[in-house]
Amino acid sequence: MKKLILAISFATISALGAIAQVPISKDFSYTVSKPYKVVDGSKEYFSKNDEIMTVKYGKGVFTIQKFSGPNMNEIKRTEVEKTEGFTTESYQQINGRYYFFYSIWDKANSKEQLFVREIDFDKSKFVGPGKKIITVKGKVTGGANVAGLVFGFGGTTSSTKFQITKSFNEKNFIVKYRKYPESKNDKINKDVIGMYVYDFEVNPIWGGEVKMPYTEKKMNNIAYSVDEKGNAYILTEVINDESGKRTTKDGEPNYTIELLKIDSDKSTSNIKVPMNGKFTDNVNFFEGKNDEIIIAGFYSNSKGRGIDGFFLSKLYDGSVEDLKFYEIPVDVMKMYLSDRTQEKLEKKDSKVDLKMTNMLLREITYQEDGSITIYGEKYYVVSHTDPKTGRTTYTYYYQEIIGAGIDKDGELLWMNKFPKNQIGGNGRGGMGYYLITTGTTDYLLFLDNVNNIQLPINKFPKAHKDGAGGYLTGFKVDRETGETEKVSLFDTRNAKGTELFQFNTGRIVKVNDKTFSVECYKKKKEDVMVTIKLQ
Repeated sequence: MKKLILAISFATISALGAIAQVPISKDFSYTVSKPYKVVDGSKEYFSKNDEIMTVKYGKGVFTIQKFSGPNMNEIKRTEVEKTEGFTTESYQQINGRYYFFYSIWDKANSKEQLFVREIDFDKSKFVGPGKKIITVKGKVTGGANVAGLVFGFGGTTSSTKFQITKSFNEKNFIVKYRKYPESKNDKINKDVIGMYVYDFEVNPIWGGEVKMPYTEKKMNNIAYSVDEKGNAYILTEVINDESGKRTTKDGEPNYTIELLKIDSDKSTSNIKVPMNGKFTDNVNFFEGKNDEIIIAGFYSNSKGRGIDGFFLSKLYDGSVEDLKFYEIPVDVMKMYLSDRTQEKLEKKDSKVDLKMTNMLLREITYQEDGSITIYGEKYYVVSHTDPKTGRTTYTYYYQEIIGAGIDKDGELLWMNKFPKNQIGGNGRGGMGYYLITTGTTDYLLFLDNVNNIQLPINKFPKAHKDGAGGYLTGFKVDRETGETEKVSLFDTRNAKGTELFQFNTGRIVKVNDKTFSVECYKKKKEDVMVTIKLQ
């Protein structure tokens, strides 16, 4: 293994002056568009040729907007006739085409129907009426996996009933649904999964319903994918016996990770992912170099809450190969912990196995030479029920990021933890982070508490409360060495004289490799488009 490099070079942090004099990174510039009338409702964002299109739906009306120019000013707005009586399933940008998927329940005939309607980006309008592509007898349920619900890994988006997953080269996509079970007894019921594969022009390739080879009690489907040939894959966790438990009495894994490959004739083959006796967590599909499919996630060497490292493997012609494990050093795990957590560690016996908890694998990015960087984030939700009213509220935590660099031969170059502490009460909101990759540099950008701009090394960051302003800041990471410095872009409370509200990470749209935009509210019933460009 090449020399492991732990978080070094936080010189920028110690050099920062007073909060009112936060130095702005010269790596970025940003603009704020002219204000325009707000549109209430659901919002989706797309880009093409350095322009942005938004599709918004509220009060039965679709509003399609176009933004262009150096400041991303609104240049066009189209309102579509009032449309009702449907359930939104997904908006997708597939190989330069733009689609709106929606479902309609046919109550008279007890049938679920999936429709698709194309959107013309240049003309900012729908292309003709909706086209029905799937009819299912009876009710269905989507059953989206956790990773898809959080960020949409692998091109998968959560949906009410139908789940859309693109192949990584966007030549094909698959529509998946789950039939309501015939029996409520998980010991005997086997899921029936509908899987329909289309090309990017929504021409059918193959489709049908497939009965799973195991009962619900033994099988937990994790993720779905489709390759460029139209083969479908289900990543699943299969319990070894009828107990339904992941762990044996001896504390060993009582399950295997399997990959179910489904061909166009709906024949199924099973591929086992050899985990060498390790417990798995947050396993998913990711894009590899040259559109190959990667299976990756976190692992633990023993049962119990938490993870010890992450693993990567590749799917080659029906087999899983190049499986490698990367353990997170204890010194990295201990970085940027709160005083309370540090005290707990000091009281524990030194033999206690230290683990990281609530980690989600977010992204894997490639350089041209095949080397990669991989990032995960700590995310969890805490519920609280008021004993007097019975009302339950939820608090969402988006915290530290773990990162690693791996060379083209699979050797670990560096591993690092990046301090972040975001707390909110309304889902993701403006939390989480946004990744920009350029050349040999990664930028991890997020909203932060201004008091953390001058955070000393190895200090736990103060909480940034979602919706309470914040600095757009982050970390500049050298992909080859792991060397890191803090960067700050602007204060949302004064972005070129405009106070920004409702900064939502899920609304960030990539314009090109060096530019992204995010729509924010400025009050007085007006929005603005903020565009950030890497110099």
